[in-house]
Amino acid sequence: MMIYRGTNCVRLGLFFLLTFSGLVLSGYGAAQNYKITHCYQGCPEGASDSNHLVIRPIYTLSYNTYRKSADWVAYKVSVASIGIASSLPRLPRVDSFVPDTLTGNDFLRAEIVGMVRSQYVPIVDFAGTPYWNEVNYLTNSVAQTKGLAQGAWNGLDWAVRNLVNREGEAYVLTGPIFKTEPTVSNLPADAPHRVPDAFFKIIITARGLGAAFMLEQDSPIYLHHCEQRTSIDDIEQATGLRLFPERTLTIANSVFQLLGCY
Repeated sequence: MMIYRGTNCVRLGLFFLLTFSGLVLSGYGAAQNYKITHCYQGCPEGASDSNHLVIRPIYTLSYNTYRKSADWVAYKVSVASIGIASSLPRLPRVDSFVPDTLTGNDFLRAEIVGMVRSQYVPIVDFAGTPYWNEVNYLTNSVAQTKGLAQGAWNGLDWAVRNLVNREGEAYVLTGPIFKTEPTVSNLPADAPHRVPDAFFKIIITARGLGAAFMLEQDSPIYLHHCEQRTSIDDIEQATGLRLFPERTLTIANSVFQLLGCY
């Protein structure tokens, strides 16, 4: 199923073995009538009109081909989706939906500027599903400093899985933050791009209880994710996005304790 408007493209991954001949709508606004299960109370609004909205069985993202990073990524983790990923390959995959990305070689050279290829959607969260390899698409990849990737970012991902084991499932919304003046170096790549200066991650339980974090690229490896707590309002201000456009109630910042923050 594909929806086109100019350079916008929505491709809907199917959970079931169904075949559609295609669907063409006259305007992108019509696509907003679709209920995307990865997004809690609506997918974020405010990203560039030229972004590619890619919907797969385990996540949805809005990819910015100018910055070469998704502007936001939404997914839902459950007890059943989490698995053991130690033997699963993590080689980058070219995304046939959005080929205008950084390359696998670009991320290999990230080491030169002290960075590594990280993933917005972690492979462990979906290692228990047949779709685990979809996290390896380059549209789900982003450059992070080693300190952040191996420290607070990794620690928060583990905390989310611990929360899911207690709550049954959780929605996650994550993405980059770009500051007025860059605070980190770009990769030694030929394609124009911008490495994010920070990242946001919001976790919401099925009961509507949430927690928000803003994770800086210059975070040392020993910095705990709990030291980077923030609010949804602050993230909206930093990104220019309206994150939960269909929400009718305030999402309470009340699951920090279940994420190891006391």
